[in-house]
Amino acid sequence: MDEQPAPAQLRHVWGFATAFLCAALPAVAGIAAFWAGPLAIVPAAAAFVPPLLYAVPRSRPLWERHRNELLVVQALLAYLPFAAFGSEWVAGLPGLLGGMLLLTVASPLSWLLFVLALVVEGVLRIGVVGLPHIQGLAGPTLIFVVPLYSAVAVFGLVRLAGLISDLREARGRLAALTVARERARAAQRLRAAIGDRLDTVTTHAQAASAALPEEPDEARRRLAEAAVEARQALDQVRTMVSDDRREPAASADGGSGPTLAPRLARGVLALVLVALSAQLLTTAIADHHVGPLVQATSVIGVVVIVALQLYHSTVWREGVRPRFWAWTLTAQLVVLALGFFPVLHSTIHGLGGFVAGSALLLLPGRWGWTIFAAVQAAIAVHTLVLPGLDTADVVYSLLMTVTTALVVYGLSRMAGLAVELDETRRDIARMTVVRERLRVAQDAHDLLGLGLSAVALKCDLAARLVGRDDARAQAEIAALVQLAAQAGADVVAVTADGHRISLRAELGAATEALASAGAVAEVRGERLVEQLPDDVDAVLATVLREAITNVLRHSTAQRCAVDLAVEDGVAHLRVLNDGVSNDRARAGGPSTQRGGRGLVNLSARAAAAGGAVVTHASGGSFELSVRVPLGSDGAGGEDALAARDPAHGVDEVVGRAVLDQES
Repeated sequence: MDEQPAPAQLRHVWGFATAFLCAALPAVAGIAAFWAGPLAIVPAAAAFVPPLLYAVPRSRPLWERHRNELLVVQALLAYLPFAAFGSEWVAGLPGLLGGMLLLTVASPLSWLLFVLALVVEGVLRIGVVGLPHIQGLAGPTLIFVVPLYSAVAVFGLVRLAGLISDLREARGRLAALTVARERARAAQRLRAAIGDRLDTVTTHAQAASAALPEEPDEARRRLAEAAVEARQALDQVRTMVSDDRREPAASADGGSGPTLAPRLARGVLALVLVALSAQLLTTAIADHHVGPLVQATSVIGVVVIVALQLYHSTVWREGVRPRFWAWTLTAQLVVLALGFFPVLHSTIHGLGGFVAGSALLLLPGRWGWTIFAAVQAAIAVHTLVLPGLDTADVVYSLLMTVTTALVVYGLSRMAGLAVELDETRRDIARMTVVRERLRVAQDAHDLLGLGLSAVALKCDLAARLVGRDDARAQAEIAALVQLAAQAGADVVAVTADGHRISLRAELGAATEALASAGAVAEVRGERLVEQLPDDVDAVLATVLREAITNVLRHSTAQRCAVDLAVEDGVAHLRVLNDGVSNDRARAGGPSTQRGGRGLVNLSARAAAAGGAVVTHASGGSFELSVRVPLGSDGAGGEDALAARDPAHGVDEVVGRAVLDQES
């Protein structure tokens, strides 16, 4: 599974923070000009430059090189204008400093400096220059709410964008870690299952060699025990392969809880909700021009909008809206509309940004933007007709509504995107485990099956030669010790990265294994191996190894022909053997053996290289042939194994007894 959120979404998640800052900049500059005069536009606009440099990834290295200097500049732009403009200076700009402190300074120092930045503005406002000129809102809470709001909005949007980018990059690292972990697990299991038995085979073989020729019975006993160990090793391979096919892959990161990204988004959103709600409730309760009933209903209205907003933002996912969303969005709009009547305090409109953000989140394209614009227009008109308010109040209301809507929309989108990306990351990790298990199981079958079969055959052959031809028995024992050592190396190769088997080596191993079984091997076209590309060589080597394993396991072959040809840019390998029973020939040969999928696996490998495997059985003989183009553009064999149905991934009969009859 490699589905993921659209790349454009991931590339431009930083755009939410930039949009927030760009929307706030002209409004703040306009308020500054209205209160303090045209000269105030310069420091007000300049205060947004450092955060914008940090929000855009391409300019962020400037912050990394000059963090301290830029923080000093941000602080000067936040506090020095108080000396020139006094109480007329626009409220909330120290919040930008607070946001940059949270983003660029390590915790917990960043949070201490953040609180200090907010306290400094409060001290300047209350103790030195006086409160700002927002007539419809409570000044004491405003000087803390606005900077807190802007600080956590900048911090949340920028930090969340970084977390999403990090999460995407972490997918590749997690996949690599998962592969390494799965390989270590497989290596440990293979060594435990096969390594000790191969050591025992070697010990018995060496003891048998030492017993010759004085103690032939002891030599035979030792060789018989070595053969038993080799076959038990084959059975262990079969069991491991079967278990790995059935065992579900657990989550690779060991956790089931949400990542930091959605928790951060929801935390920032909740903090913004609480801060603005506190501001609005304080204003409503402190307004002596309205009665207790309006104050009480206003509290209920704020709670309803906040609760529904949390529901919309936490449950929403890309393409999946919350249940009953149409009713909950309508409820938000109705509560907001009641602020136009003497039912709720007009400050409820301060939460209009949440309703507008929900509209963008839940409604399709133009409908969402239509509701967004309608909410802004209605609040602006209502603010204009309210007594005692001026143009600055209208601009402030629009500023809060627009930027809050962007914060709601951005945080909710990024929270949903982070959850989706994290689930994709976990799915990729699980599928990586499945892929690696299939690969290890398949390679265990391909690499170990013939080797262990050959070891068992050598044990049987050497035992039969004891007392009849001790010199040849000694040679066969030496050969089986070498085969056991090679099988041990194959155990390591199965879990190694980039291992490859060679067709030339497999031709030699096939000749040796067939000879041990008493069959004559006829190899033609061996010189053509040099013409084969590495990927084609590996596919043909795998096919040959499986074919010879089947010959040894499912026939009493006396002759086996291996032909290699290259014609018209296509490599053709053919394996033909006799000794197939009539029942098996009528059934179609080894590929129809109950539970066997070896030939199915070979077909998948050949198909991945652009080729095909064909089998034919008749008259007591069985033929397997594979054709692979030399210039294949096919995908790698491991990808094909992972892509196809896991139910067809592994041969269940690996490790079945090698010899059906003793000759």
